[in-house]
Amino acid sequence: MSNELYQKAIEQVKEEMVPALGVTEPAAIALSAAKAYEVIGGEVKKVTVWVDEGVFKNGFSCAIPGTCEKGNEMAAALGVIAGKPDFGLRVLEDVTEEDVSRAKELIKEGKIEIKVKRGVSDIFIDAIVETDKGKGRAVIKDKHTNIVLVEKDGKEIFKKQLETKTSEGKAFDISRLKLKDLIDIAEHAPYEDISFILEAVRVNDELAQAGKQGEGMELGRGISDLIEEGYLKEDILTYAMAYTGYAVDARMGGVSKPAMSICGSGDHGLVATLPLIAIANKKEIPEEKLVRSILLSYLVTMYIKTFAGRLSAFCGCAVAAGTGSSAGICYLLGGNNEQIGFTIDNMAADITGIICDGGNFGCSLKAVTAASTAILSALLALKNIHIPKDSGIVGNTVEETMQNIGKIASPGMTKTNDVILDIMINRHD
Repeated sequence: MSNELYQKAIEQVKEEMVPALGVTEPAAIALSAAKAYEVIGGEVKKVTVWVDEGVFKNGFSCAIPGTCEKGNEMAAALGVIAGKPDFGLRVLEDVTEEDVSRAKELIKEGKIEIKVKRGVSDIFIDAIVETDKGKGRAVIKDKHTNIVLVEKDGKEIFKKQLETKTSEGKAFDISRLKLKDLIDIAEHAPYEDISFILEAVRVNDELAQAGKQGEGMELGRGISDLIEEGYLKEDILTYAMAYTGYAVDARMGGVSKPAMSICGSGDHGLVATLPLIAIANKKEIPEEKLVRSILLSYLVTMYIKTFAGRLSAFCGCAVAAGTGSSAGICYLLGGNNEQIGFTIDNMAADITGIICDGGNFGCSLKAVTAASTAILSALLALKNIHIPKDSGIVGNTVEETMQNIGKIASPGMTKTNDVILDIMINRHD
């Protein structure tokens, strides 16, 4: 494989690997609102934010880091009051109690409105901020930090050309590669070019340690208690489950520490790294091997997300990142190319179909399910125990399997997403 392809793949991973404070959808809403306000300033009269179904769903119930508040309206209000657009997904990093009080007033006065734009397949956020000085607008598309349009009083002051999915040249199209190519990149890329992944190890481990203080639904603590009480055995599987649970507990509970996201999701980033870190810790596996394994985990996750879409009706954290994690675990423990393919097939047959009902405490349960299933699938694959090729959605090739996983999400579960969204909106009303 050419050095140019290595570099394009690595640059794409770097682009996808972003620190995110809290769930990325409310952060993106806050970012768009903050940018819209930045260009106009003044006393806020009205904030209207149009979002796609996936962004609405994922931000509906989740905590805002550093506060005791939840939801999309609060994210938009805080973005206007205290958001720092230059901080990206850490836009609300310096929010104070006074900012929260002011945000609550805006919401109470009916000045914050979140509207759902149906039928949009990619990430879409359109924030319009009206003040005594005029009107500011900021639009985000395709990726959580991708601001494509900024307007002041209807006049365009910034516009970004959207990349087409078929663009050539600098664009890295991972969907054209095969699993063996992804493994080759992970195994042979110069280590000095991929050691940046250690930052994901550090950031996500810090979040897991924070979760031990008792955050979110305290699933990590619950698993640890069950081990102490003798209901569960202390082993690599339960250690990885608790470790992953602690981190997602912290994130969903609103701890003011970032997760290192992948594919626009902090939970994806946690599931794609933490089970591997847990195994490396217990097995005393060298740092470089861990880094290469996480790189493979990221690449497989990115491949599946290319077909599933950034936000969908299935839980990408469990299904896409869980499958990536399983491939990385198999590689970490010495699996060959065929066995890594086996573990992906096993994951497709096992975990595909778990729904996404937005960012909430239930994400901890799904993440722990992903971690345990990823490890089991990999361990079975290492013993050459795998699902046959003529079974269900398992494809004739492992690439076909990964594509089929994506197709289950889109277009397969489009109606499911509509039903989930309707349930959430009706409860809100």
